[in-house]
Amino acid sequence: MNTLLRVLVIVITLLGATALVFATMNFNKRQILLGRNKALVEHVMGVAKTVEAQEAKDEGNAPTLTKDISDVTDLVLDNPDKKAVFESYPVWLEEQNRQTLNFDPKLEQLNTYYAVEEVDGKMKVKIDSYGQKITKGPTTMQELLDQLLERAKLQTATLNKTRAELSKMRELATDNIEELNKLKGNSRIVKKDLTTAKGEIAKLETIKEDLERNVAKLTSEKRELDAQIADANDQIELLQGKEAVLTEELANAKARIEQLIKEPPGKKRTEDWDSDSTALTTGDKGKIIETNDEFKFVIVEFSPDAMMELFGTDREKTLPQLDMSIRRTGRTSASGDFVTKVKLRHSVKDKNLVVADILTDWQQSPVEKGDVVFF
Repeated sequence: MNTLLRVLVIVITLLGATALVFATMNFNKRQILLGRNKALVEHVMGVAKTVEAQEAKDEGNAPTLTKDISDVTDLVLDNPDKKAVFESYPVWLEEQNRQTLNFDPKLEQLNTYYAVEEVDGKMKVKIDSYGQKITKGPTTMQELLDQLLERAKLQTATLNKTRAELSKMRELATDNIEELNKLKGNSRIVKKDLTTAKGEIAKLETIKEDLERNVAKLTSEKRELDAQIADANDQIELLQGKEAVLTEELANAKARIEQLIKEPPGKKRTEDWDSDSTALTTGDKGKIIETNDEFKFVIVEFSPDAMMELFGTDREKTLPQLDMSIRRTGRTSASGDFVTKVKLRHSVKDKNLVVADILTDWQQSPVEKGDVVFF
């Protein structure tokens, strides 16, 4: 009996040791399965966040850009031939930052292998008609994996379509670049011709500026000549006036000489000026309107009052041979504004003009037009 008990104890001990060994091995396998399941769940959740939740809607809002396909000539075309560039372009492929799948709220389902249902307030594993546990359908991880796989397939199809459109865009860009290169080559030729034309224009502009300067110079010379002609005409008019005054003065002198010859000696002429019967008041009497420093004479324009004092109310008197002084307003010198003295000689008929000789002994400076005559 004791031997049997010993054998049983040994067998039980061996079985316990074997169970411990298997339990240890099973724990290690269980840890591996748990780690794999955790890694699988985490990566499935990460991959889900990179897959779009649904397809973008093709709303057909392609750009209405058209390309000018008419040849480049020197003609300006109001309505050139055009071609639609993006007529069949799927613009919905450009939509970015679309919503992706999110399995975070479904973590429990992602860790559930068998389908479960609620029976009498308790969650139990679903059994099919054959008595097998159901691993597909709602509440199972298979449902989420199928959803992820389906969306991945559709996104792959979208990616392939995008690649096809990129190929089309590459062809379109290639055609446009080749056309642009051709146009740039032609543009360089046109620009060269334009540069040459600009050089010719610059030369013509230089010639134009030279001609304009010559015209301006000739115009200036013409104005100077016109001014000289005007001055010459003024001098002619002045000399003609002087000639008329001198002619009248000469005629008066001849008449007086003839009168003196006819009159007996010693007889007093009643028309001569009587200094005792006429008094000339002091003050400004007139101004110089013409002067000749070479022949030392001036022409004085007297005021009406001065003429009345000199010749009487009806100009019945002859010109008195008076000495009168000349001053210049604003002149500053040792003699003040005094210029010289003049002696009255002859008057101009019916005018307030008198020819007077410049008295050189009194002259301080040449007489000028505008100088004031005073007594």
